[in-house]
Amino acid sequence: MQNTRIEIIEALTESQLQMIKAMEQEAFGPHGAIDEWVLVPLARHGCVALFMEAEEAHPVGVCQLIRDFRQPDKCYMYGYYIRADRKGMGYGFSFLNRLLEQLREDGFRQICLTVSPDNTGAVGLYQKAGFAVIETRIAEYGSGNDRYYMEKTL
Repeated sequence: MQNTRIEIIEALTESQLQMIKAMEQEAFGPHGAIDEWVLVPLARHGCVALFMEAEEAHPVGVCQLIRDFRQPDKCYMYGYYIRADRKGMGYGFSFLNRLLEQLREDGFRQICLTVSPDNTGAVGLYQKAGFAVIETRIAEYGSGNDRYYMEKTL
């Protein structure tokens, strides 16, 4: 993807906060979208990465990352999504690959995430990028909310 860049946000402006909250709702709905009480600490103490396209005011994609305290060279992908009007155009794969390269450069050796087994598009994207399903976590977020736990060595 030409004319794209990753921006790491350390403190969210009011407009960025509202924009990302709206994107969260679009991507995850009421059963997974996070709000300002999670986004602000993630930006200040974790990592919020925006995938920006030239001439666009709104990010094409958003990713939230957290360092694993038990394994400091491991990163947990808390959230990852592409704007609805850009899905199926290669942005998801491009953003993910650029993030993985940046994590390698930053000294991370492994990345992990969880994803709904029903989200076949996301599962396929992660597998295409080299992630493997390590286990299925039954009721990870309560009854009926199973998740694949996936990992990738960087």
